[in-house]
Amino acid sequence: MSTYKVGFIGGGNMARALAGGLVSSGYLPGNLSIAEPNAERRAALASDLPGVNISDANQTVAGIVDCLILAVKPQVMQAVCADLAATVQANTPLIISVAAGTHSRDIDAWLGGNLAIVRVMPNQPALLLQGASGLFANDKTSTEQRDRASDILSAVGSVIHVPDEDGIDAVTAISGTGPAYF
Repeated sequence: MSTYKVGFIGGGNMARALAGGLVSSGYLPGNLSIAEPNAERRAALASDLPGVNISDANQTVAGIVDCLILAVKPQVMQAVCADLAATVQANTPLIISVAAGTHSRDIDAWLGGNLAIVRVMPNQPALLLQGASGLFANDKTSTEQRDRASDILSAVGSVIHVPDEDGIDAVTAISGTGPAYF
C-alpha cells in the first residue's frame, strides 16, 4: 500500500478514525487526503493528522486517489455523488461507502455507473481502533480491490465479509446498538 492513495469525502469521526488508524499502522500520511467543507473541522484534522492532505475541494481529492471513501451522512450522499460523478468516472477509484442504509446500486447510479463499490459498516469502537466492520463488495469489485478495502478497514479493527448486501444492513443494525447493549 506504500504508493496507494486513499481519499475521504467528509472529515467526521469515522474518516478521522480511519485516517488515524492507517497512519498508526504505518501508512504514509502524504498518501491520504481528506475533503471537508467545515473550516474548523479542517483545522482540527490538520492538527490531529499531521502530513495528511486536508482540503475543502471534493473534486481535487476524488481526482487524485486510488480509493475514495465516502464518509458523509446518508441524507447528503446523493448530492455529493452527483457532484463527483464526472471526476469519479474519469479516475475510476475504488469506492468505499461508510454511509448507513445507502445501497451500492444507488451509489453506483449516482456516480455514473460501472464502478467497484464496497459498502462497509464499522462500529463505534473503530474510533478507538478496536472496531469490527462488516464489508460487502459489489460484482464490479475485483478480489484485489476487496482485499484492499479489507486492509484499509483493518486499520481500525477486525473485518468480516458478508456475501450479500442484505448482510450489511443487518450489520448496520447491530453496529448501532451492539456496543451500547454490551
